[in-house]
Amino acid sequence: MQLGFLAIVFSALSLLSTLQAVDVYDFEQISTSPGAVLFVPPKNWQIADGKELPDHVQFMVVGKGKYNFPPSINLSTEEYAGTLKDYLAIVKEINSSQGSEWKNLGMIKTEAGNASLSQADAMTEWGQVRMMHVILLRDGMIYILTAAALKKEFPSLYQTFFKSLKSLKINSKTHNT
Repeated sequence: MQLGFLAIVFSALSLLSTLQAVDVYDFEQISTSPGAVLFVPPKNWQIADGKELPDHVQFMVVGKGKYNFPPSINLSTEEYAGTLKDYLAIVKEINSSQGSEWKNLGMIKTEAGNASLSQADAMTEWGQVRMMHVILLRDGMIYILTAAALKKEFPSLYQTFFKSLKSLKINSKTHNT
């Protein structure tokens, strides 16, 4: 794991000046290429400029929150040769070493298949941040879809986040003709 989950989420704040509007209805059309990984972002959220994201973060959207820390969802990937169980143990250790409280919430059915659902709470300079992670292992690649917001704002965003987390999709590697 190259960067901690917190570094990815906090990069949202530095990207606020590079955001563009996302039309949710056009978003599903963005990538139909074989093997593409995508999710449906919340309506009216802004897309971060991909050139400003860390290499392993494929995509990030940021919403308008009530506080200085905006809610965000990002998709990151990482090559991994082990099992999902082993990867989750690494995630738990990283969160623990950063002082975050991490919980494995079980499995979630996404459009890409069954994935792990976990939650982490971390104290930051903006206050307590809650993150939910959908972690999927497929063909030696870890896909992590992370939704984050201030803990006090998270309940009002739960349904929005959950809908996007469940929408994680990996296109088949070949087109059916």
